[in-house]
Amino acid sequence: MQIPFGEWLPDQPKHLNPGANVATNVYYALNSYKRFPSLVNYSSNNIAADARGGGSFRNNAGAVFNFVAKNTDIYQLSGGAFTSRKGSLTGTNTDFWTFTQFGNYVIASNGVDAPQYYLMGTSTNFANLSAIQTAGTVPTFRVSGVIRDFLVTGNQTSNQNRIQWSGINDITTWLSGTKQSDQQDLPGSGGEIVAITSGEYGYVFRQNQIIRMDYVGGSTVFRLSVISPNRGAVYGKTVAQDNRRVFFYADDGFYEIQGDNVVSIGAEKVNRFFDLDVNKAYLDRIVAAVDPFNQLAMWLYPSVNNLNNTTGVCDRIIIYNYATKKWSIAETDASFIFNQFVGAYTVELMDIISTNLENINIALDTDFWSGGQKFLGAIDGDFKAAIFSGSANIAEIETSEFEAFPGRRASITGVRPIVDAEASVTIKTRNKLADTATESSSSTMNANGLNPVRQSGRYIRANVKVPSGTLFNHGQGIDITAVQSGNR
Repeated sequence: MQIPFGEWLPDQPKHLNPGANVATNVYYALNSYKRFPSLVNYSSNNIAADARGGGSFRNNAGAVFNFVAKNTDIYQLSGGAFTSRKGSLTGTNTDFWTFTQFGNYVIASNGVDAPQYYLMGTSTNFANLSAIQTAGTVPTFRVSGVIRDFLVTGNQTSNQNRIQWSGINDITTWLSGTKQSDQQDLPGSGGEIVAITSGEYGYVFRQNQIIRMDYVGGSTVFRLSVISPNRGAVYGKTVAQDNRRVFFYADDGFYEIQGDNVVSIGAEKVNRFFDLDVNKAYLDRIVAAVDPFNQLAMWLYPSVNNLNNTTGVCDRIIIYNYATKKWSIAETDASFIFNQFVGAYTVELMDIISTNLENINIALDTDFWSGGQKFLGAIDGDFKAAIFSGSANIAEIETSEFEAFPGRRASITGVRPIVDAEASVTIKTRNKLADTATESSSSTMNANGLNPVRQSGRYIRANVKVPSGTLFNHGQGIDITAVQSGNR
């Protein structure tokens, strides 16, 4: 009897769940689960504190620039080492940084310190954006995006509901009426502005509202259209973008913007699970990112079960495959995740990371070392730069609860995991839905790919684990051997 794993649906009951009850350290591809790689650090030093923002950029010449911020400093990550590029910042641990690329400029802001700029290929350190202003006054803002040819900023110190944009193709001009620069206060009770997306058009996220921003030119400059009057993003870092695809977490679950439609992607799937699992005292620590290669949207968050949850340490990533529209979860130890370009490494630069090749965690035959690739990067629990390229942590998938023989008990004698790797199996059974499940001892795979098991019951679940460090490409389900053992 073959039982497919199916998609992870923790919001559904364990019995007759149309999908899997557990899917940890994997992600759902087409018709099978794949391993989610573990986090591997590679920097020779660290930033000595939790990251509070980051970004990865290429200038017009193709050179890569990676930046990570903590509350008091901005660092450049180059050649496997962090170098301070600002220092003496005054933000607190709850003031997150936004990094935005405008041409060859990188703009950084946290709503507390003066907005910063870095001219890629020219600058050594970040400097106040006001130092290059030629008209008007650069506001102190928390978030920004690039819509068409304008740097659009939001959430000013003096007005959390104000957006203000630079001159067209000119971040030195901030005088209303000059080069189409202007500002506008958003009306209503939508809450403060928490994020602005980039592109031909953009979305301005408030806490309880989403506004689409389109360039129309003339004296109007931008047309603002409310596409979600009563729902926005909890915090700015819960918004992630892959070109025109935008994902976010609201106070009632996970959503994707499709055109002008805000579509739930988590309802009756993971929303209730996440609401119970996330540590609500540290919602501001949630960080979203997109892995465009694997088409995964992810949210890093602190769970209530984390032993360090009193400090808001992030320990889990909830994963949405937007190609298959399926969910899963992974365990990690990080304070920040972001898409990261990696520059090419010479042997000399590899020596910066480690003079001993055996101490380098990243396999030497990966694309990481060739440069130019974009990886899902992170700052790990040791405050070092890391990427998700390691051998997987323990992968765990559990089937829905089913009856092998409807109305009768079953005796299970063996399980064959449909997984292209060595795997262990336990069987959980109960005779009434009100019972607590009884779990068999763990069974290892024999030479024939069978896991011998001895367990009986009416309602059956099979739990499959692939050990850490074991690679696999497909986890599809189980083939269970059972005989009818009568009524109860």
